[in-house]
Amino acid sequence: MKLRLSNTAKCLALLLIIAGCKKVVTYPDTPSISFTSVVSKDSSDVLQNPVKRVTLTFHLIDGNGDMGLSTTDTTGPFHRDSAFYYNLFIQESKRENGIFTEVPAPGGLKTYRIPNLTPTGQNKTLIADISVTIEYPYSLADPLPFKEFRYEYYVVDRSFNLSNRDTSSVVVW
Repeated sequence: MKLRLSNTAKCLALLLIIAGCKKVVTYPDTPSISFTSVVSKDSSDVLQNPVKRVTLTFHLIDGNGDMGLSTTDTTGPFHRDSAFYYNLFIQESKRENGIFTEVPAPGGLKTYRIPNLTPTGQNKTLIADISVTIEYPYSLADPLPFKEFRYEYYVVDRSFNLSNRDTSSVVVW
């Protein structure tokens, strides 16, 4: 017995095959970041002292997913005194008289270790939103050092690829 398909059935089968074949999207191995949001709010620390909490959120894409460090990544290029011990760098800039200037060290450059985010499975592309919260303690006797500021930030993956630099919107308190 020979199976005969009508032209309509053949077209329908072909459309189903084409629709089922999604093109694989590839991304570069160098991480890419883009600003999502920055939110500030009044809060208190564990001792009930007043603090301003600022949460910076950005979008991250890394084609090979080698973003983040595990707690055991503390030797070789990731040892404590290495430039790569941290993988998230946030530079604070204050605005005075309409001009932004970097806040000097030690307080202006904030460094963090993003934990290992490598996806499991065959596709290692990492697409994630990263949030970091920064606290600024203050009181009436010791007010916040400036009224307006922004962050410039970047990440570094385990292959030492630096992402682009991005800038947050202005935070005003």
